[in-house]
Amino acid sequence: MSTILFYAPFNQRSRDTESLMIAFHKQSHNVICLSQQEGYEINDFLNAHGVRAYSYVPKGKRSGWWYYFRHLIFFVRFCWKHKVDIVYSHLEPANFIASIGQYFIRGNTFLCRHHVDEGMLYNFDRQIYYRTTYRLARKIIVVSDLARKYMVEREGINSSKILHINLAYDFNLYSTPDDQSVASIRSQYSAQVLLLTICRLTSYKRPDLAIQVAGSLLSSGVDVKLVLLGIGEMEEQLRNLINKLGLKKKVFMPGYVSNVMEFMTASDFLLHPSLLDSSCVTVKEAGLAKLPVIVCRGVGDFDDYLRHGENGFLVERDKFVENSVEIIKQNFNNEEVLEKIGASLKDSVIRQFSIENVIHRYDSLNHLK
Repeated sequence: MSTILFYAPFNQRSRDTESLMIAFHKQSHNVICLSQQEGYEINDFLNAHGVRAYSYVPKGKRSGWWYYFRHLIFFVRFCWKHKVDIVYSHLEPANFIASIGQYFIRGNTFLCRHHVDEGMLYNFDRQIYYRTTYRLARKIIVVSDLARKYMVEREGINSSKILHINLAYDFNLYSTPDDQSVASIRSQYSAQVLLLTICRLTSYKRPDLAIQVAGSLLSSGVDVKLVLLGIGEMEEQLRNLINKLGLKKKVFMPGYVSNVMEFMTASDFLLHPSLLDSSCVTVKEAGLAKLPVIVCRGVGDFDDYLRHGENGFLVERDKFVENSVEIIKQNFNNEEVLEKIGASLKDSVIRQFSIENVIHRYDSLNHLK
């Protein structure tokens, strides 16, 4: 069996990586986690499930070359100390360190990339650290085929370095929603149609479009409320939009909550206007809750497992508001159709993203020496 290190800037829980770590541990691998941040919540969770979890946070400013150099030295020493055979690094800060550090350790290193074109959209794809990461990488795991195509066609990365493996979830890690809490949420946001949006409140997630959908539905006579979960730099802008449209009693922004699955169970539709996904966690969770979703075509892996009108709704990215309003108006009164779509979404998500159906893709990787 191998000693496997998961390396990432973990702070909060991360269901997909947790699922892999626990599954590898059950296969008798020696699994270790090293976070570049404090590891709030996730470290205690992993230790309780047999995965040794550590954090390393250099003192002082958390940026600059000296900061990353200290991470690099710690990473290399850590891998030698723990006799690491395989490294799975996740997210850009860890991938940068691992892309350099892999040349100073004996283990095989896989950089796990969770985005498609975020570098281009946020203008960091030209920066030295980003270009260094993927030029030095020996093996890269992407979570959608769209990411693989983008890297080859737009970033010029050798396709032989890239491996597509779906995100994997142990859905048993999700708590069963509490019926009383679900009923309380539904009562608190009582409406004919309860809409839900969950995202980082940033421009490419486009949460403002969800607010516009709610406003258009109200204007057409549909009794609707929208709960917008998340935090981010657009918060003030969104509150101003809510006030401007006169929606203070119809659109609510509770911020970050810990009972996301209960909000999903209480809702009628998940609105997801985002243009910035490779393999969206929120939509997978909506499937687990049997919540019908409205997403954009051509974003992330949605086209790979969603079929319009069968297990979800796919709309044009430049017509999200109009298309979503029409879909909701046509379907919100048809409980039978919505239940069927939600159940089909759950089946699709489990079939393509459950740990049992994905883990075999790692078998050969985990036995490399």
